[in-house]
Amino acid sequence: MSIEEQLDAAARNGIDVLFVTNHNTLDGYTQMVEYQQNHHKFKDIKVYPAEEVTINNQGHVIAYGIEREIRSGMTLGETLDEVRRQNAISCAAHPFAVSNGIREKALLCDMMESFNSNNLDHFSNVVAERFARQKGLITIAGSDSHIESTIGRCINTIEAENNLDTIIEGMKHGKFNVGRA
Repeated sequence: MSIEEQLDAAARNGIDVLFVTNHNTLDGYTQMVEYQQNHHKFKDIKVYPAEEVTINNQGHVIAYGIEREIRSGMTLGETLDEVRRQNAISCAAHPFAVSNGIREKALLCDMMESFNSNNLDHFSNVVAERFARQKGLITIAGSDSHIESTIGRCINTIEAENNLDTIIEGMKHGKFNVGRA
């Protein structure tokens, strides 16, 4: 889907903050920011950098608030070290997905995705939510939007000013509410 379609869907759903989490690149983030600068109607939507990093076992970790791309194919530990070096926050993406979840190793991340609106296997969301509750983990919902209809399917409301530093701080301390459409 185009950048315009993504921003239109965000505006339609009342979303005022987006983390663009393309796989193994920050290109989507930089392209969206450039597009926004040339299209005034989207000026009220803040766009922040993130990346869904594929680790060496094909699992995924989302790095929120990074400044530089993180190389894919590293171990989970190496990936988490790089996230910390950038003063960002790590999230186990769809940790109990059948083919690309990191399962119990989600404990090593700052938080985990307990609901992924793009999971075709709904059972993996149930397992993730139960695991997070049992372990007392900070959880977040992810739209994992590859198509327009999933944008806004879930929303995280963060208790923070609308700037990257306070949003990351709020995420680190679990100061947000998870909502699902």
